[in-house]
Amino acid sequence: MKGRSCGLFLCLFLGIACFSGYQVLRILHEYRVGADAYFKLEQFASLPPASEETEETPAELAWPEVDFTALAAVNPDVTAWLYGPDTGISYPVVQGTDNDYYLDHLLDGTANSAGCLFVDTSCRPDFSGRNTVIYGHRMKNGTMFAALGNYQEQVYYDAHPVFLLVTPEGRYVVELFSGYVADTAESAWMLDFSDEQAYLAWLEEVGEKSAFSSKVSPRAEDRVVTLSTCSYEFENARFVLHGVLRPEEE
Repeated sequence: MKGRSCGLFLCLFLGIACFSGYQVLRILHEYRVGADAYFKLEQFASLPPASEETEETPAELAWPEVDFTALAAVNPDVTAWLYGPDTGISYPVVQGTDNDYYLDHLLDGTANSAGCLFVDTSCRPDFSGRNTVIYGHRMKNGTMFAALGNYQEQVYYDAHPVFLLVTPEGRYVVELFSGYVADTAESAWMLDFSDEQAYLAWLEEVGEKSAFSSKVSPRAEDRVVTLSTCSYEFENARFVLHGVLRPEEE
C-alpha cells in the first residue's frame, strides 16, 4: 500500500512538472513570437545614426523615419510611432474601437500577450487633446513598456528625459515632467477638464507626485501624453509617465 501511494505521488509530481514545463515553454514561445513580430516591423521605422555628443555640441535627436503607408497596409489602426532613445522602446502605436482588443493582439491581428501600444479609445487619434493616454504591457522579457519602471530613479530620468513621437502629420518631442506609481482610482488618466483652471490644477497634482525632479513646467496651452503600464507594488498599481508634447520645430 505504501509503495502504491509513493507511485501515485510520483505520477502526480511528474504530471505537475510536465504541465509546468509546458506552460513555461508556451510563455517563452509567445514571447519569442511577439519579439520577432516587432523586430520585423523595424523595417518600417529606421533610425539614423546618432550624432556624436561633446561638451560644446550636444547630440542632435535621431528621429525614426517611419513609413506610415506601409504600416497602414499592415493595420490601418496605426496612429503613431513612439521611440524612447536608448530605452528599448520603439513601437507603432494604434487606436482601436475599444480598450480590450490590443491588450492581447499584435499589429497583424495575431493573438499574443504582448499586445500593442495603443491610445485610449476616448482620446483623439491626432494627439490634439489635453491628455492622450498610451497603454502598453510591462513584459517580463523587457519588451513593450517594461522600461517605464526605470523612471522611478532620478539617474534614469536624467539620462532619458524625452520620448519622440512621430505621426503621419508631424514629429513631436515628449518632454517628460512626471513619473510615479498610481492607483487606477487616481486622476492620472483624466481626459476631460471643465476649464483651463481645472487642467492647470491637474498638471500641478500629477507633477507633485513625480518620483523624479524635472525642470519641465507644463503650461495651460500644452498638450500632455501619458504612458501607462502595470506595476506591482499593490493591487491595481500602475506606473504612469507624463510628458509635454512639443512640435519638433519648438
